[in-house]
Amino acid sequence: MTISKRRYLGVGLLLVVLVLGLHLNILDNEATNWDDPAIFTRSSLHQLTAENILEILSVKKLSTFQPVRDLSYMVDFALWGPEHQSVVFGMHLHSIVLYLLMILACWLFLLELFRVFVDDEDLAFAWAGISTVLFAVHPVHVESVAWLFGRKEPLMGMFTFLSLWAFIRGRTGRWGYYGGSLVFMILAILSKPIALMIPAVMIALDVVIQLRRPHPSFLKTRILVYLPMLLIVIPLGLRLVVMMHAAGGVKPYHGGGFFTNLLAVSQIFASYLSLIGFTINYAADYAIKLYADPAAWQAWAFLGFNILLIASAVFALVKRHYVYAFFTAWYYIFLMPVAHFLPISQIMADRYALLPSLCWSVLLGYGLSRLWRMRLKSGRFSPEFPQLISAALLGMIVFSYSYMSFRQNDIWQNSQTLWEDTLAKYPNSSPANVNLAAIYIKQQRFPEVQELCVTAIKAKPYDYLAISNLALAQMMMGQYGHAINNYRQALKLKPDLEKAKKGLAHAYWFAGDHENAYASFSELFEKGFVGGRDEAAQYSHRLGFSAWKAGKPDEARRYLAAALDRAPDNPYLLREIAGTYTSMGETRQAKVAFERLYPLVDDEEQLRHLDRILDALGKMD
Repeated sequence: MTISKRRYLGVGLLLVVLVLGLHLNILDNEATNWDDPAIFTRSSLHQLTAENILEILSVKKLSTFQPVRDLSYMVDFALWGPEHQSVVFGMHLHSIVLYLLMILACWLFLLELFRVFVDDEDLAFAWAGISTVLFAVHPVHVESVAWLFGRKEPLMGMFTFLSLWAFIRGRTGRWGYYGGSLVFMILAILSKPIALMIPAVMIALDVVIQLRRPHPSFLKTRILVYLPMLLIVIPLGLRLVVMMHAAGGVKPYHGGGFFTNLLAVSQIFASYLSLIGFTINYAADYAIKLYADPAAWQAWAFLGFNILLIASAVFALVKRHYVYAFFTAWYYIFLMPVAHFLPISQIMADRYALLPSLCWSVLLGYGLSRLWRMRLKSGRFSPEFPQLISAALLGMIVFSYSYMSFRQNDIWQNSQTLWEDTLAKYPNSSPANVNLAAIYIKQQRFPEVQELCVTAIKAKPYDYLAISNLALAQMMMGQYGHAINNYRQALKLKPDLEKAKKGLAHAYWFAGDHENAYASFSELFEKGFVGGRDEAAQYSHRLGFSAWKAGKPDEARRYLAAALDRAPDNPYLLREIAGTYTSMGETRQAKVAFERLYPLVDDEEQLRHLDRILDALGKMD
């Protein structure tokens, strides 16, 4: 084995050890309530069949198309089975492996890139290795690994790096690699739509390579390279924008207009740089104040910062510092979809910084690698002293990043630890308030739910989930009028919100508004929003009761009969049905319901009470 191969093997093993050592502590983490239930409620993911694969590969009108991500979940269920705890463990293990593969693909890409721009092979190797190590341990990546629904991030990252690696190989004379680059790009897009920005990165890369190594037929060959990509990217990009508008994913402009919104965009670009390079406490959400008012000096300060950063990249290009110019473009290109040119629900998120954070790692890696290669010619210190300083600085940064990553992995232990930590850092975070409220609802902590939802709504008045959860808490506290008003408001913002439709029907029923309860429960049945057997039985009873109160006795009998048929083993519901039949004077059906209830009761006093009721009903029949 040559020395060169040993060095490659050494860096590769170091990356494996770092990734596994940092992230194995997520293996006992639970699934969170932040979109992870979508994995476990989608039956098409749970069995590896041709029918389910076709379902995953079908394009839905109001959802993103990410079949590679979905197929990866299907593999998890096939390998680990349907048992929840086992498959969650398997999913976490799968995510760690994908992240490791992404890191190795990043290293491969950086090695190929730096060989184009650096004449010193040893410097290129050191720069790529140090940059990849820093990228591997960066704490902003934790969300992409620890969050089950974040699986799309390492998948997209892995295929993006492979696509760009193949592109460089094609660009430097091996045309066959362009085909592989196109395939990897498609896989990246089918993992996460942000990969639609890959061609823009390729154009930036093309320009700096042409400046570094001019090719006489550069312009003539570009149409052959980019036309197939653009034929894929442009239709998919337009489809994504239309889908987001139709699904309500695009929010109002910050500041009220397009130009004021651009001020917020400039702040978001600057804030991500702070997040990547200067943050020590990461969170699942960042509730920052955006300055979109032209009268605010902060808005112009952020805009000025971005102008200076872009100007520095142009200056670097003129001075032939091509890598710096390229990675500045990389930073802006990969952040553009989430920088709120089209405002989305979340202002900032760690997962959005996954690819942009490579810029910071490359910048640090360059300084450390140059220091590593430096040798002193004379003075008090030995020639290798800069190498010692470089190693010490690298060790300090890696240790700090590793500690933060390990700690953040533990914060993702479960939903409650995640959102309580986020609220401790950002009390006005709308996702944290909404998701913690959902947890407290299950714990029946309704006053706290109300407080959390009010905070979330103040931050985002259009947050229909917060409004719906507030309505649920109010309903459980007996505030039926407030609950009805808030459910109506949630449905104005999100007309197809199933939980709000169900909640509104129950709120009407509890409030004694049986006309509206009848209409609401009827709509739930028409649209198939009645769930499983027990839920359908309860809804049938309440629809039947409301129909009776609304003066529709025939419909009442039909729905009550359906409720009785569906709930033979539910004592509470059988008691409700029997009581309704008794109130209606339907003695025979009331008796049938009480008789079904009788074997389910084990309390002697209650049994004697049922005996008396059955005896009375028998005499009335």
